[in-house]
Amino acid sequence: MIVMKFGGTSTQDAKAQSNVASIIHNHVHLSPVVVISAIAKGTNYLERAGKFAEQGNSEEAIALLTELFARHYQILETNVQDSTRKKGVLDVIQHSFNELKELVRGVSILRELTPRTLDAFYCFGELLSSRLIAATCQEKGIDAVWLDTKEFMVTEANHNRAMPIMELVQEKLSVIALPLIRQGKVIVTQGFIGITQNGFRTTMGRESSDYSATIIGAALNADEIQIWTDVDGILTADPRVVSSPKKVKTMLPEEAFELSYFGAKVLHANSMLPALEKNIPVSIRNSMNPSHDGTKVTTGSNTKSCIKSIAYKNNVSVITLSPYKRYGQFIFWEHVYNILTKYDVTANVTTTSEFNVALALDSKYNLTAIVHELSSVGKITMFDRKGIVCVVGFGIQQTPEFLSRIFASLQGMKLSVISFGASKSSITLVLNEQEVEHAVRQLHREFFEGEIDVELFEQNLQE
Repeated sequence: MIVMKFGGTSTQDAKAQSNVASIIHNHVHLSPVVVISAIAKGTNYLERAGKFAEQGNSEEAIALLTELFARHYQILETNVQDSTRKKGVLDVIQHSFNELKELVRGVSILRELTPRTLDAFYCFGELLSSRLIAATCQEKGIDAVWLDTKEFMVTEANHNRAMPIMELVQEKLSVIALPLIRQGKVIVTQGFIGITQNGFRTTMGRESSDYSATIIGAALNADEIQIWTDVDGILTADPRVVSSPKKVKTMLPEEAFELSYFGAKVLHANSMLPALEKNIPVSIRNSMNPSHDGTKVTTGSNTKSCIKSIAYKNNVSVITLSPYKRYGQFIFWEHVYNILTKYDVTANVTTTSEFNVALALDSKYNLTAIVHELSSVGKITMFDRKGIVCVVGFGIQQTPEFLSRIFASLQGMKLSVISFGASKSSITLVLNEQEVEHAVRQLHREFFEGEIDVELFEQNLQE
């Protein structure tokens, strides 16, 4: 049994959804469970509609929803010809549109968009897209059955950032999904969304359908989890920054996790964790080029020491903190991390020296409030407009040559923070934001623009 997840660009219109159904058809013999994202930009439309409603602008909100639903109607009209099937999906779309309009009116009256209400907006994207995919699959003769995640994806009640309760997810999927799989059914369900034990819709964070897929794969002990996207696999760097990225053929799970955590867009940051725990291979493949092998992430990957890829992220601030009174390191650290926990902050990089601490945090957090509270325990210095470059590859710690080449490539650039040793597979560098892309290009030139190891890399077919 495999899990196949298709992202928004793979489901964006009638042609794309028909292509997805064809790919699923070619994998029916592997008993796929299919996880579907909202159509491209669908979640953005729903969020914007909610924000307009919060401002009292219900007309603009409903205009956005009308535009979004027109795309769904077009997909249905093009891909589904059976009259009974078409009417069933049409009724669902129309009912969903009416529900959303009522939601808009309610938010417009209250002028309040809570996280729980925002999740109520968000869920419609995946619910509708997956309905259309299920119907399109049935049109192609696939014995597909649509399954709502409210039947199994039980999460905590932390709206917009909910975490699954794995014991309940596994228990419910074993009861609901396994009998359907044994009957030869192809289950089509949603990514990104779940439900609390009290019956309220939740989401697990933007772009988290990959995470949903690996949760389902881990719960069902799948043989493989396939992430279908719009690129041929994991690349050696962002093609928007370097001119000739290579495709990585295989990668260790630890390497993939480092890349996703530090900004690579191919995988959601949490997506590798469930697969890692169950040792399930994850493949990243291109729905526009389905015959291509993509990148396989597995513990059986080549363990030759080498640099595999370079990730980066911008909009980072560095906070350095030294205590007013040195009672003890552990007391000081406890104060610092209690404050970070209070604001639900995940530090990109943390380094310490005796009592001093340096934190690299995404600028999206409420840094004003965080700095205010941290200033109660120590002297603060903050540096804005920073970025992170993460060089990922097996054997970095054991190969001093890699370090010398990395630092030689970055000669003349001012490094604010260096993190090395906590991970066996990466070195992380914080530098000025305006130098980040230049740093990526310099490192890529050093490690990937000469002769390449054909066992590990191949030319990116989309160049």
